Amino acid sequence: MARIFISYSRTDEVFARQLAESLSGMGADIWIDVEDIPVGMKWSSAIQQGLDAAEAMVVIISPESMTSRNVEDEWQYCLDHNKPIVPVLLRPAKIHFQLNRIQYIDFHQQPYELSLRQLYVELSRKGLTLAPNTPDPALAYRPAPHQMGVRPVAAGAGKRNLVLGLGAIGVIALLALIAFLSQSQSQRSATPTPALVLATGIAQDPTATSTDVPTATLPPTDQPTSTSPPATLAPTSTPVTLGLPGNPVMSNRSWTPVRRTLGGRELVLVPVGCFNMGSTPQQVEAAAQQCSDTLGQCSRANYEDEVPTGLVCFEQPFWMDVTEVTNGQYGSAGAFPGDAYPRTNLTWNDAQAYCQSQGMRLPTEAEWEYAARGPDGWVYPWGNAFDGSRLNYCEGDCQYNWKDTAFRDGYATTAPVGSYPAGASWVGALDLAGNVWEWTSTIYSYPYPYLASDGRENPSDPGSKRTLRGGSWNWIAADTRAMSRDDFAENTQTRFESSDWYGFRCVRDFTPADFASP
Repeated sequence: MARIFISYSRTDEVFARQLAESLSGMGADIWIDVEDIPVGMKWSSAIQQGLDAAEAMVVIISPESMTSRNVEDEWQYCLDHNKPIVPVLLRPAKIHFQLNRIQYIDFHQQPYELSLRQLYVELSRKGLTLAPNTPDPALAYRPAPHQMGVRPVAAGAGKRNLVLGLGAIGVIALLALIAFLSQSQSQRSATPTPALVLATGIAQDPTATSTDVPTATLPPTDQPTSTSPPATLAPTSTPVTLGLPGNPVMSNRSWTPVRRTLGGRELVLVPVGCFNMGSTPQQVEAAAQQCSDTLGQCSRANYEDEVPTGLVCFEQPFWMDVTEVTNGQYGSAGAFPGDAYPRTNLTWNDAQAYCQSQGMRLPTEAEWEYAARGPDGWVYPWGNAFDGSRLNYCEGDCQYNWKDTAFRDGYATTAPVGSYPAGASWVGALDLAGNVWEWTSTIYSYPYPYLASDGRENPSDPGSKRTLRGGSWNWIAADTRAMSRDDFAENTQTRFESSDWYGFRCVRDFTPADFASP
């Protein structure tokens, strides 16, 4: 049984736990520390025993971990005792010179499953016996953008400027060797797969019920469970409720939507977890083709503000409006047709001010996309295949000549919110695809990665372009994908300051007391 110590900064705990569960599924006995050590064991003593028992260390590279004295002490101890170390890059950082000479596994730009496969191979090469349980590498492999020759489109190009052009693509199809090594190793390995044991000091909220939030269970394995207790040093405490800090959601289907009325609003809970934000080069190519099928003049350049992909993790859950904010909620009764229709014709500042007046805020671009896609990274809120019956876009009732006559829903413009229940996302949010583009808090910037710390989440900057998400009733199917982005310059004194195809929804930060609310 391979014993692996995971060293990480507290900022990266969600990703660390996801990686721990993945490695545990391969048969590894994982030691991963958290803030609270059980009574009777000092933190430093537990770390010391964990390091001594470990056969290898995985150290998560991020700006925070590279400035953490505790993380440095941990990997330095392994170096001093000649224990193998495998760095994994979560976010770009200045890597310590002693670690910089060790080849890292790139979880930053590559899809998670591909990086996990590479980590498996590297740990196996260092002599650790593991049993692979990741998907076939030929299916999981997606070249990173820097391998594809992708270049961002010129700044200022929006989705309305359908720039012609072709992106140069060079596809690298390796990993046959990885598949061979994986198959050979799985045949040699007969080690039982233990359940992952995490040291956790986060107790389950006593007011939450099983109908509010489901309890997490680990997926079954094909191998028998060991009858001997795992060698994890720190024992478990009360199990953490799925989706709350300490127990991230790993797949869309493992999550049961949680819906609550809080502050007089219908909200859905968006749980703790990780996802790959943005589009792969293949998804950009597919979007360009989908656009061309409608307009006959699209290229990759229209969608390269969605690349490259990057892993984004949420340490805290949050609440989101089930639907777009309506005329009735906004207090526009009589001024606009229908209280149940989405409130449109407002600026980004208007939307931001309304959310703040409700004790809420606009979602960040990353929050919006995560609520629409989930850990599985779906292309649309309901899955990976377009279905015109699940949303309001420019279909047969639309007035424009690019309408899709394959579908008709009876709405020539906006539809009442919640009119398409089959289009619900994995968290239960409605109308994330179509109806109206939705304001986010995020300043429009590209290429990725999305970094909240780089200034794009500056609420006091009214002059910068803000990002809109989700597509609208007057536009094409390709722009209703969950990765699609549009931008708009605030205070330009043009008709685009507000529009009848721009709306919004609000989010609210989570507190454990929310489960006690009626």
